[in-house]
Amino acid sequence: MGGAAILAAETLTPQRADAGNMTQKAAGYQPTPKDGKRCDGCSLFQPPSACKLVAGPIDPAGWCRFWVKKA
Repeated sequence: MGGAAILAAETLTPQRADAGNMTQKAAGYQPTPKDGKRCDGCSLFQPPSACKLVAGPIDPAGWCRFWVKKA
């Protein structure tokens, strides 16, 4: 399978709630908001308590340095 086909397959495949593999420490995760930014307002957040990037349980009110505003 070509690189583009693999990328398309990964993009179209639904992500599992435990898909994140970066440690919370490496991401600078904290279970509280920062400057009004919360995980539940981030495009990487997967309700009810997971992240596409960060492993482990994620508090919807939390924050990490990879926060990206939902579009």
